[in-house]
Amino acid sequence: MSTMSSNTLMMSIQAVHAEIVNLRLSVDGEIENLEPDDQEMLLSYSKAAMELKQLYLVALEQEHGLPPYEDLVPEPAPPSR
Repeated sequence: MSTMSSNTLMMSIQAVHAEIVNLRLSVDGEIENLEPDDQEMLLSYSKAAMELKQLYLVALEQEHGLPPYEDLVPEPAPPSR
């Protein structure tokens, strides 16, 4: 596998996280209400997020100055009702 810059890794983590959040918010967090294709997409994004997190944790050990992983994936604010 080729190498990736830490900036590209961080951007990838944030982009995948945003897609996961958007899918969940589209059904107010009720994942079972997602269409089957969207459930499949959510699973794929979740798997990618886990892989990216592992890569980032390794990068954190090797590079100084990277933000904590949690700073890259903030929890969305609950919807106002």
